[in-house]
Amino acid sequence: MKWFFVSIFAFLAGHMVPGMFRRQLVARLGSTLYLFAFSIISIGLLVWVIGAELQADYIALWPYDPRAHWVPLVAMLPVCWLWVAAIRQPCPLSIGRARGYDRTHPGINRFTRHPLLLGVFIWGCAHLFPNGHLAALIFFGGSALFALLGMARMEKMRLRHLGADEFARLSAGTRRFDLAGLFNGGLDWRDVLGGIILYGAILALHPLVLGRDPLAF
Repeated sequence: MKWFFVSIFAFLAGHMVPGMFRRQLVARLGSTLYLFAFSIISIGLLVWVIGAELQADYIALWPYDPRAHWVPLVAMLPVCWLWVAAIRQPCPLSIGRARGYDRTHPGINRFTRHPLLLGVFIWGCAHLFPNGHLAALIFFGGSALFALLGMARMEKMRLRHLGADEFARLSAGTRRFDLAGLFNGGLDWRDVLGGIILYGAILALHPLVLGRDPLAF
């Protein structure tokens, strides 16, 4: 369990420290290089955490129930829609690009300003059901909590960077979470199709990358 906790600490530090010095790093590296470097570091740290979680001691917290596998199987399709929308559509107040945002057509921001983080939150919560052991609780539960707290943190960062007037202008017509917005222009057919493709890719790669087949239960 030692290296699992070390990887968790490194993952958190790898997200918090760059955020503390984001303005200075962007000024020195430029926004594109900063985002590229941050993404590569984040992916590398996430791979380390996942590998450490798979190797951690199994300390059971609740009994295993095969029916619980249906929870992530069902939940991951809307999660994939959110992740594709976060990549495709501008999200000026969260993780994602701001370029091209039209506040008269907020798109996914009408449903949630934080599609990527909301997806991570649902992903983490859903994967807790079939994984009732300590390392999974820390990994998936911690990821869900990290994403939930990250929504407020991202908005504070954007408020500090943009100023109150610009933040208010961009946030008009957006919501942290509003289910009605999902059926009012939040997603388009490309988000839906891309999400289905991503969902299929995750199902196919899951046993190859992680050694666990989501369909074998």
